[in-house]
Amino acid sequence: MSTPPILDVQGVNQYYGGSHILRGVSLQAQLGKVTVLLGRNGVGKTTLLKSLMGLVPIRSGTITFDGKAIQGATPFERARAGIGFVPQGREIFARLTVEENLRMGLATKSAGTPIDPELYELFPVLKQMLHRRGGDLSGGQQQQLAIARALAARPKLLILDEPTEGIQPSIIKDIGRVIRMLA
Repeated sequence: MSTPPILDVQGVNQYYGGSHILRGVSLQAQLGKVTVLLGRNGVGKTTLLKSLMGLVPIRSGTITFDGKAIQGATPFERARAGIGFVPQGREIFARLTVEENLRMGLATKSAGTPIDPELYELFPVLKQMLHRRGGDLSGGQQQQLAIARALAARPKLLILDEPTEGIQPSIIKDIGRVIRMLA
């Protein structure tokens, strides 16, 4: 007997104005597995990921997470349910410190929830730069911060959009190591 997928997307259609962007997209992701979405520029990968997070509404289809339909849920409700999202371009808070950015990742948790020390084991550079502003970090360090921020809430599902875009190879290896550890 196989276990049900943590994420089940069936027949998703999404439009921008009159343009039909996602056409009947279906996919599944299993808990503890890495699922990869590949395709050339402009085919709707980012749109699909934003739709999964509730940032872009779908016109039809179903999105089920952990056995519950979530296509009508807000991004906050999806985050609270256990979906972490690292958008393309990182979108960290440039004026906030590394520590403050990590605390933003705890927004769905009760007040006073501590930052998990394991995040500093996964990304040691963040501990060294805890009081530095996010905008002062290198691109690779910002990406590590964005991933750590998403992991702070201990999501069941982590969605990464273009996690290696514009990052030096050594940092890509570090991010790959973390992803393998988490899977």
